[in-house]
Amino acid sequence: MKKYIENNKWIIPTGIIALVVIYYIFIHATYSGLENRASELGIWTKNTWNTRNNLEHGYIVPVIFIFFIVTAVKVSRKEEYSDGRWGLVLFWFGVILYLISARAIQPRVGIMAIPFLISGGIIYVLGWKKGRHFLFASFFWYFAMPVPGLNQLTNGLQVLITKWCYSAGGLTGMELTLSGNTIKSATDSWTGFDIAEGCSGIKSLMALVMIAAIYAYYTQKELWKKVFLFSMALPLALVGNFFRIFTILVIAEMGYADFAKDTYHDWAGLFIFFPVALTGLFIVDKLLNRKKRTTKKTKVN
Repeated sequence: MKKYIENNKWIIPTGIIALVVIYYIFIHATYSGLENRASELGIWTKNTWNTRNNLEHGYIVPVIFIFFIVTAVKVSRKEEYSDGRWGLVLFWFGVILYLISARAIQPRVGIMAIPFLISGGIIYVLGWKKGRHFLFASFFWYFAMPVPGLNQLTNGLQVLITKWCYSAGGLTGMELTLSGNTIKSATDSWTGFDIAEGCSGIKSLMALVMIAAIYAYYTQKELWKKVFLFSMALPLALVGNFFRIFTILVIAEMGYADFAKDTYHDWAGLFIFFPVALTGLFIVDKLLNRKKRTTKKTKVN
């Protein structure tokens, strides 16, 4: 019994910290000054997971978070207990962010505090060697946070993708005209395609960024490789979305404009965007670790 208590001494303090965090996120009316908005941080966050904020993927974040926590628990069991007092620095930094968000009535700042509260509390209780495995799971919550200025980025991507597709069409012999974000056939063989906000690729980008973060974290050992692979999400998303939109124009030019505008448009993200973007992610991974794999192969030979 004594040995069991020693091996599981983290349960009670972790439970207390978890209950405190849960209370101030889901129960306490932190933002009562917000008119016609939820006053609890957790409920406010859930309400932002909508089409207007391009955050429909927010609902999957808690599920993935639980999976990562379970994985971290299994990995951390192999580590020894160590000093984790500096975890209090992270925890109290999270508390300060939360207090600022409550005082300024800025829920986004409150969301920024959540990873520090979770990771800081765990590191303090378990120590750095065990607690470091929970950092990625904790900060994964940032993917559930509405990002200011995302609509402006959407507009920029609209213009960029439209220009790329129009230029590529001209280089491949298509007779096209460009008016704003609308690409038309110069010969009137098919009506114009409006590259709307939904075609900017921002939703696909958000999904790809999450996938890139997970892929980089679990496949790369060096920190700089994790960061580099993660940073490739944006350019790969642009490339994948370009091929998605451009193939729509190609099919329209072939005489199947209605099919391109409706059926193909609805499924192109699944069959064009993600295969292209994920293949690019895999290729970058291979290039980053080419020397290492070559070295291992040479040693075997």
